[in-house]
Amino acid sequence: MVLLTVVALSGCSGKPEAQPPAPKLLGDADLDALLLSPAQLNILMGTTGMTPRPAVRTMGDHRNLLPNLNCLGVWQVNEAAIYGEGWSALRQQLLRSPNDDNWDNLVVQSVVTFPSEQDARDFYRQSAERWSKCTDHNVNINLNGQQLPKWRSGPLSETDSQLTIPFTRGEGEQQRSCQRALAVEANVIIDVQACKPASAAVNQAAEVADTIRADIRD
Repeated sequence: MVLLTVVALSGCSGKPEAQPPAPKLLGDADLDALLLSPAQLNILMGTTGMTPRPAVRTMGDHRNLLPNLNCLGVWQVNEAAIYGEGWSALRQQLLRSPNDDNWDNLVVQSVVTFPSEQDARDFYRQSAERWSKCTDHNVNINLNGQQLPKWRSGPLSETDSQLTIPFTRGEGEQQRSCQRALAVEANVIIDVQACKPASAAVNQAAEVADTIRADIRD
């Protein structure tokens, strides 16, 4: 009986186990600092003169042009029909060089917060399922009688935290090689498009997403 009492007391004398830290949650005030600067993007894109437009805080809505929701979120960054009502805050910025409609290099970078890490992960999984149904797909759209740049996607690459898919847009001298990337870190979705002159190997959308993910972890 004495031995049993000593063992019981010994078991109660240990230190309580350390609790894991609460997940890091980012809010609206954190988002501006996550967008990469023109200088950073000049280096990543291997160019000069990347010129930013003002950052926006609202989703686009092009479902009237492309009702196929499996491809809408690949074709365009930050679409209202794709994100629905579950997101909390958004920053999106377009940069291009040269800064006109005949650009050679273009980046659309965005960060979107969700109420929780799980909400962001759920959106990521939904996006992975949708993107998987828009590989090797053509998008040909007329707007007010004008043909928008032709668009064709390639194969999807997927990890547990990042999606990437290549695509081409335009034709002839106006053709550009591009990449889309969508990544998740904490309660943030990182949604990026990067384009360069045709035939260039484009992985800059993934590099932008990787850089932003690293900044969130820091």
